[in-house]
Amino acid sequence: MNPRLTTSVIGVLTTIMGVLALAYPELVMQHVLGFAIDPQYTPAFVRGEVRAAYGGIFTVMGIYTVLAAMDPATNRGRILFIGLLWIGACLGRAWGAVIDGWPGAWGLLSGLFELVIGGLLVAVSQMTPEAPTATRTTYTPPPPPPPPLTPTATAPAI
Repeated sequence: MNPRLTTSVIGVLTTIMGVLALAYPELVMQHVLGFAIDPQYTPAFVRGEVRAAYGGIFTVMGIYTVLAAMDPATNRGRILFIGLLWIGACLGRAWGAVIDGWPGAWGLLSGLFELVIGGLLVAVSQMTPEAPTATRTTYTPPPPPPPPLTPTATAPAI
């Protein structure tokens, strides 16, 4: 598994999911999330919430993942953090299944998707080699030249 490729693909996928929620919140609400607009709230408010939570957050998380993929060894902590966010979403979904009951096939598939994406990112963060540490060398100036000899010592007497 190539860390750069794996992280890049996950980052692009996450960004696409976020941009879709930003651009088409109704589509995401109806066909992905199963949300409906509660009559107590305005449609603009509900779409704004979908754009914020599923659009804005996922778009930024995806871009951040793509940027971290450019140098996985240096960005191990960032990649680990993003992977743990995905696993946290999976754990939240699992907790909901315990409390609320079986979420159905789509809930199971969503949880598996989050677990796989998070697990891949955690694995990538742990398998990338340590970033090389920069060694700091200090400048040591050369010793000063010896003092000049006295004129009588260097010149022969005439």
